[in-house]
This record gives sequence, C-alpha cells and structure tokens, in this order.
Amino acid sequence: MKDPKRLERYQLWVNNFISASGQKVLGELKRMTGQDSTSLTQSIVDGKVDPYYTIYQEGRRSVWLDIERNLTEPPDMPEEGGDEDENG
Repeated sequence: MKDPKRLERYQLWVNNFISASGQKVLGELKRMTGQDSTSLTQSIVDGKVDPYYTIYQEGRRSVWLDIERNLTEPPDMPEEGGDEDENG
C-alpha cells in the first residue's frame, strides 16, 4: 500500500533533481556535505582525533544521507508496524 505523503515527497525530490541543473546541484551538495571523505578528523595541534569536529563532519554527512534516501527510497515501502498482510 502506498502512503500518499511519502509518494508526494519522493516525487518532489526526484522532480527537483532529475534535470541537468538539478544533477549539478546534487553534485555540489554531495561535495559540500563531505560524502566522499571520512568524518574522522585529527587535530592539527596534537594529531589526536578531534571528537567535536568529527561530530560536526558526521552531521554534514548525515544531510547527504537524508538527501540520498529521499531520492532512492521506494515510496511503496510499508510503514513501520505495517507488516501484517491484508487478511490480518
């Protein structure tokens, strides 16, 4: 069963990024969010892992993961708790 709200959201996202200019914006967003680089960051002062900047980097990366999920998630997936068949 398709959830109309999820289907509408999926269609909006796909329609915005399907064009050539939308693909360029998508590429820029991927670069800006650091998707292709590691979130783990070392301090330039002592060379140890900087937990605060690592968390910041992971937050940026999570934005890309949300974008990617909204563009690839099939809109007819059952909602949580909806794994019962039609017969109950």
